Amino acid sequence: MAACASVSAGLVTYLVRMRHRNGGLVGTSALLCVFVLALAIGTIGQMLSESTGGGIFILVEMVTAVIAFVVGIAVWPMIPRLIGQPTRQEANEANALLMEGQEANRKLIAQLSDLNRDLESRVAWRTAELETVRHRFEVALEGSDISVLELDADLVFTWVHNPPEPLTEDDILGRQPAELLLPAEAAEFMNIGRRVLAGSKAERFEISLTLGGRQRWFEGFIEPLRTDGSVGGILAAAIDISRYKEHEREMRDILRELTHRSKNLLAVVQGIARQSVEGSPEAAAFLAPFGSRLLALSAAHELLVQNGWRGIPLDEVVTRAWADVEGTMAIRVEIDGPRVLLGPDVAQNVMLGAHELVAAAAAAEQPPERVLVSWALLPDGGFRLDWRMFGTSSIKVSGFGQRLLRTVLPVVLGGEVTTLGISDAGFAYGVRGRIGPQLHLIQRPA
Repeated sequence: MAACASVSAGLVTYLVRMRHRNGGLVGTSALLCVFVLALAIGTIGQMLSESTGGGIFILVEMVTAVIAFVVGIAVWPMIPRLIGQPTRQEANEANALLMEGQEANRKLIAQLSDLNRDLESRVAWRTAELETVRHRFEVALEGSDISVLELDADLVFTWVHNPPEPLTEDDILGRQPAELLLPAEAAEFMNIGRRVLAGSKAERFEISLTLGGRQRWFEGFIEPLRTDGSVGGILAAAIDISRYKEHEREMRDILRELTHRSKNLLAVVQGIARQSVEGSPEAAAFLAPFGSRLLALSAAHELLVQNGWRGIPLDEVVTRAWADVEGTMAIRVEIDGPRVLLGPDVAQNVMLGAHELVAAAAAAEQPPERVLVSWALLPDGGFRLDWRMFGTSSIKVSGFGQRLLRTVLPVVLGGEVTTLGISDAGFAYGVRGRIGPQLHLIQRPA
């Protein structure tokens, strides 16, 4: 009984100490469990055989047997873990693997440290480079007429560099254009911004703004700002072109004054010619067409001034030529062709040529019923102009007109005459030219 109790106590102590460990001694654990179970079974058998006597000893043996039995049952489920306890060799091998893992971890940490230092170095270099670019950007814009502004999706100013005078950064940030500009000006600017936000496409602009009580002109572009693939605002770059606009206005005033003086000079020439031919019937017949040609040249100068001396659209030349000659109101005129801009030199000669054709139609005994003036740009880089007057066979072009249409215009246009004279359908004039600086297609705004 004492041995059974001792073994039970020893097993309990062993189990308590080993409760946080896996495995154990296979043979010892199995023998102890078998021994305890045998003692328990023997004790219970003795208890049953001597149940008629024994007193307190029987009770003690019963308790000891129960304890041994309970301990045996408790030990039995732990046998697999005791079996799994590693041997010394296995423990040494596991320790060696652990040391190798620690060494690999140390190498990995060293590599990560090197990568971190390299990354920090690159970040520092990039930061310095960005700072240099920012400094150059600020130096380039400092004192210039270029303003850069950033607005969020609600069209509130969030950043500005080099604000236009007299506005300051504090005046602009946190506000909308409607708080800084006149209503019509703010609406125009915000409409451009909304289009850029909606279409995600940059847009150029030229706008007039009233700042500090003075009208200013700005030209620039607005482009979308993307964040994580979506448009979250806009960036506007505006160049103050007020002085250039003022210069253009002054040039227009000068050109208008020159045109006025040119007209006066042409009027003086007409007056001198008129006074010179008084009393000479033959010279008087020369004076009328001469004066009308001077008026046609004056009209060309006037249109050139209106267009900033950049040139005249061909349709405006034809329309003005018909409007300036009397006796053509009953003639139906059709104009067909793309928007073509004639340079100053070409425009003046084409105006004179158109005047000769219109004057011939007005002076004809049988005026044309219909006139078709058409032109086209050819695939080979050429240009074709056709002037057809239908329902007439009595149109005659004067000697000056013949030389102008047959010789001067082809040279100016860089081509040749294809038709000049009466046909079965009426009168026809055709000329070919070349597309170039003095004759090109007017690009329509996108």
